[in-house]
Amino acid sequence: MADQGESGARGLLTILLIISALTLAGLVGLGALVFTKMGAMANPQKEAKVIEQKPEPGKIYDLGIFTVNLADEEASRYVRAQVELEYSPVNTELDKEIKLRDAQFKDMVNSLLNDRTAAELATSEGKEQFRRELQLKINEALKYGAITNVYLTQFAVQ
Repeated sequence: MADQGESGARGLLTILLIISALTLAGLVGLGALVFTKMGAMANPQKEAKVIEQKPEPGKIYDLGIFTVNLADEEASRYVRAQVELEYSPVNTELDKEIKLRDAQFKDMVNSLLNDRTAAELATSEGKEQFRRELQLKINEALKYGAITNVYLTQFAVQ
């Protein structure tokens, strides 16, 4: 009978160990499930980043640095500006034309700046208006393409 009691205790101990192992495995699984669900709640629906294709930078043509008297009547004021033109790098005809019309474009810059006052060029809106107007005049003169942007890389009014 003593043997029967020992084997019963061992069987009970084995059952308790199996139940404990299953409970522990269940708790680990439940913990993993909660952890992944909490992570999903913290970052709802991670969207794939869409990389937007931006246009390649154009070719830059430096018209040079201009020192021009302004249209101010009350005082002698001038502007010093470096003007650069951006255009398509694949258009070889436009590239040649811009180089051939260099003097014409420089005259346009001088004329447009000479018609402005210091107050007009002191604001960002005034500079932007000058850039748009110069771009429009240059594009009207071109036969083989268009300028995509005008940059004022140095600019000072005195």
